[in-house]
Amino acid sequence: MAVDKYSPKDYRSVSRWSPNPAPVAPDQLPDYLFNELNRLGDIIFNIDMLQLAKSSVAPGAEAVRKTKPRDGDIRYADGTDWNPGGGEGIYAFFNDAWNKL
Repeated sequence: MAVDKYSPKDYRSVSRWSPNPAPVAPDQLPDYLFNELNRLGDIIFNIDMLQLAKSSVAPGAEAVRKTKPRDGDIRYADGTDWNPGGGEGIYAFFNDAWNKL
C-alpha cells in the first residue's frame, strides 16, 4: 500500500495553515494546488465563523507551537487532557490566567 506523502499534516488545526510539501512531478501540481486552496478556504471560513478546535493540550505545550499564551487568546479546552480549571469549555487568557467564559 502506497503512502500519500501529500496528505494533510498529522497536526490539524481549524485556524492555522502551513503548506504541505509541493510535489516534484509537474503533473501533480494541479491536484496539489486544488487541495491546498481548499484547505485555505476551510480555514478562512472557520476564522470568519470563529470556529474553535477543541484543545487537548495547553497552548504553548504543543510540539508544533512553542509560544506562550497572550492576553486575548481564546481556546476551547476538552476538560480532560487540558483542563484550565473549570472543565470543558471556552476560555480566554487574560490577567496571566485562563478564564472560563
